Amino acid sequence: MQVSNLHLQFADYKKLFVNYPDVLSVEEATTLLGFKSQTAIIRRIHQHRIRCLKVGRSFMIPKEYLIKLIGI
Repeated sequence: MQVSNLHLQFADYKKLFVNYPDVLSVEEATTLLGFKSQTAIIRRIHQHRIRCLKVGRSFMIPKEYLIKLIGI
């Protein structure tokens, strides 16, 4: 029963962030998570607390990674 509750929470977060693109820049992730600076997001990326994809010199964060981060 607890597993279904986690799945429900994941679905709720997914609905909440439907207006955001599937892959977010650091700036968009900062806004989504409510941080004040992009440095906080980049620091967490380097600490491996936020998963990301590196495209050239930029970090791109799939929305699913952020939903899992805050949902569980």
